[in-house]
Amino acid sequence: MKRLLERLYLPLSGLLLLLFFVNSSVSAAIFEGGDVVKGEQLFKANCAACHKVSAEPLVGPGLAGVWDRWADKDALLVKWIQNPKAAAESGDPYIKDLVDKYVGKFGWMANQTVSEAEIKDILAYVKTGGGGAKSAPKEPNNKCLTLEEVQAAAAGKKSGDGLIWLIIIGLVLAIIAISAINISRSLKNAVNDRDGLPSEGNKTFWQVVKSWLWNNKKLVSVIGVLLICYFTVVSYNVLMDIGVYEGYNPEQPIWFSHNVHACQNEIDCQYCHSSAADSKHAGIPSANVCMNCHKGIKEGTKTGTVEIAKIYEAIGFDPTTFTYKENYQEKPIVWNKVHNLPDHVYFNHSQHVTVGKIDCKQCHGPVQMFTTGRQATIEEINAQEDVTGLIKLTKPTLTMGWCIECHNKANIDLTSSGYYEEMHNRFKTSEVGQRTLRSILEDGEVTVREMGGWECGKCHY
Repeated sequence: MKRLLERLYLPLSGLLLLLFFVNSSVSAAIFEGGDVVKGEQLFKANCAACHKVSAEPLVGPGLAGVWDRWADKDALLVKWIQNPKAAAESGDPYIKDLVDKYVGKFGWMANQTVSEAEIKDILAYVKTGGGGAKSAPKEPNNKCLTLEEVQAAAAGKKSGDGLIWLIIIGLVLAIIAISAINISRSLKNAVNDRDGLPSEGNKTFWQVVKSWLWNNKKLVSVIGVLLICYFTVVSYNVLMDIGVYEGYNPEQPIWFSHNVHACQNEIDCQYCHSSAADSKHAGIPSANVCMNCHKGIKEGTKTGTVEIAKIYEAIGFDPTTFTYKENYQEKPIVWNKVHNLPDHVYFNHSQHVTVGKIDCKQCHGPVQMFTTGRQATIEEINAQEDVTGLIKLTKPTLTMGWCIECHNKANIDLTSSGYYEEMHNRFKTSEVGQRTLRSILEDGEVTVREMGGWECGKCHY
């Protein structure tokens, strides 16, 4: 037996040593080798609403130094992120401390649908302190300007209001014209008196004008035709603007700044509008979504406690005790709709966001510069420089011409989704389809229009 143990000692000790090194490498692996660029995107989409990369707490603890607090607990950290309640059952003292400190006030963290590889990417970004990848430095948040601030700065550079100057010049010219007519009439009467001719008398200004019009009928007729054409065009343009609400910015029951949330705090659009990728509607976030952050954030940078208190009032939350009021009759927040399509028009967000991979800013404009929700103008949309593959359009937003023009310019990849792959395969199964496909691919591009995007039934019931 002794010899047997001596023979097994070295192999067993080697195996234990190997297991130790393997375990050590695994425990260190979660904090090393992640992709910082991907991690930054994942952090903004999944973590930024509740955590900061610094040591400062938000709703949850600050993430700086997380590699020290969770040292040698990689598997448990992954489990804590993916399923906090299950991780808490392990009895780990640090997790118990987190539960005691935060769950009573803010509730349990929701299960995060991120893989272990994605967690590694997030932690790689956290380790940079929020600086992101060295190859892609990020502009500081203090450069987040609102649209109103940009417009005010642009207005301050102007020498003056052009309309006011036009009105002043018009009034001056009118006074000069009336004075010139009166002077001309006085001089003519003086000449008639000198030559012994009858005086024209003291005609009024309008009598003089009518006399001139009568004596210059051909010129007046040409001017009249031009004026009729001009006002016809103006009237047509006015009528075509009926139902067009570019720049529409209604008041809301709670003042909400997209600029503060989307730009300064870098919260991803789909954190609040969570159904945009999977549903017809983008969705208006419920007060519960607001409370994910505002359990802890009780004072805003712009409005103090006034607007956030309205959320608490709607949902029945007591910020002094961090508890919800029992048997409270909630008061739904009645938001005023900003983007409104006619009842006979069909639009699906998921088709554009998930299949078409359209950036939100392509239709909604520079939302990060807005305060309360507003309908962007086509000029604001076209002026954006931070949108990859921006399609510049000419028609007013939310009009049929706008959609048609976009479908005519937007290119698609026939291998980008199962929907287009099926259409591609159908083309290849018949001679007519093959001829159609050859004609479509003749210019080397496939547009939405060429794949049925101009068919009436696509958008109209």
